[in-house]
Amino acid sequence: MNISKDRRSAKRIPYICEVQCEGSGLARLSTRINDLSAEGIFIDSMTCYGVGTILKLRFYVRDVLIEVTGEVRYGMPQIGMGIHFLDLKPEDRTTIESFIEGKPMPKQPSNPTTGSLQEEAPSAPQTQKVLTGNFALVSLFDVIQIIENSRLTGALLIVSPSVTGEIHFNEGLIVGGESGPDTGLKAINKFLGATEGIFEFKKSGRAYERAIQATSNTGLLLDLLHSEDEKESSFPSF
Repeated sequence: MNISKDRRSAKRIPYICEVQCEGSGLARLSTRINDLSAEGIFIDSMTCYGVGTILKLRFYVRDVLIEVTGEVRYGMPQIGMGIHFLDLKPEDRTTIESFIEGKPMPKQPSNPTTGSLQEEAPSAPQTQKVLTGNFALVSLFDVIQIIENSRLTGALLIVSPSVTGEIHFNEGLIVGGESGPDTGLKAINKFLGATEGIFEFKKSGRAYERAIQATSNTGLLLDLLHSEDEKESSFPSF
């Protein structure tokens, strides 16, 4: 089937960001991308358009605005849609492929015909939202993995009923955290039980001072979970 062929033909990575979808005779839909490839995207949406529907898409990869036409190839009711790009510009394909492979982002050409990119570029702040979402849809560990795979530098803001604060990253690696009076490992440990609430990652133009000396996010989180298990098992049972 074409769907299987499309899904195999290009490397896909988890990528969460806002996307606007517009189609002829359709109301504008603002939702989020769930994964990304140079061939298309999967978007989370309770509303699914019919297979073959043509949509105009607008989203960011890092600081680069991507505007492309896409065709709905398949839908999953109350979950989302797989959309195949139809007219992705060569420079935008290069941007997406570089991002997916973790390579330096190419410089955008100064071209007067790409006015929409040049007009919107100044609005991109030094600290830009890259990821937003809800822990009802994605786990904290998945979010951390996305940040690590994308080698992002910035702060992950977490707001949940049990804990509020930030986890700091340098090039995808956890280097610190804050939650109320707690910092460092003590703060990170408080976030591990967060299963409700919202998150938002903001890129930073500067690196954070390293308060946590870890070489692997996975190793760090497993060590913290193991320590918690040991604490619980040390309590006497009655």
